Amino acid sequence: MTIETPPPKGTEARRREIATAALACLMKHGHAGLTARRVAAEAGLSLGHLTYNYAGMDEVLAAAFRLGVARLQAQAEARLNLPGASHAERLEAWLRAGFTPEALEPSLLRMRIDLWAAARGNPVLAEVEAGLNAALRARTEELLSRLADPWKADRIPAVADLITAALDGLWLDWARRGDAEAVKATIDGCVTFAKLRLG
Repeated sequence: MTIETPPPKGTEARRREIATAALACLMKHGHAGLTARRVAAEAGLSLGHLTYNYAGMDEVLAAAFRLGVARLQAQAEARLNLPGASHAERLEAWLRAGFTPEALEPSLLRMRIDLWAAARGNPVLAEVEAGLNAALRARTEELLSRLADPWKADRIPAVADLITAALDGLWLDWARRGDAEAVKATIDGCVTFAKLRLG
């Protein structure tokens, strides 16, 4: 019988273990139901491990949100492996990746909406949300730049603004109505707009 040795306190592995437990709690209980005791119980650790590895629950929460969004982003990047695809098809795949059944699983959807709401009154989470949004925005602009004619590159930020706003609204609309046709129509519209403005 093999006995697994837990990672030593203070390591990146232990911090990730706590963040993973916090993410699981977020998905079960939402932001309002997240407590240090629940995270510790989920991780199978004492409360002391949380305070040893993180300065406070804001840090734990920030790490959990980073982990959750990183998983969604990894799923999205995996969908860009499209040999022979056009630039427009890659852009469409990237935009659709946020609306796969996995990404629209109710607990993940709630996690994203919770992050938006919590960031409004919490500077730590606001910084996390801004950083995550900037990373997603940069990837969208990079895909748009491949689609754009060189003399229209100055239009990329405005096109990215419209796409970002449309997709943010679509997430909220999905939470309310769950309308797959609205998702398809909005993403089709975003790709068409990008091609017309940049191509």
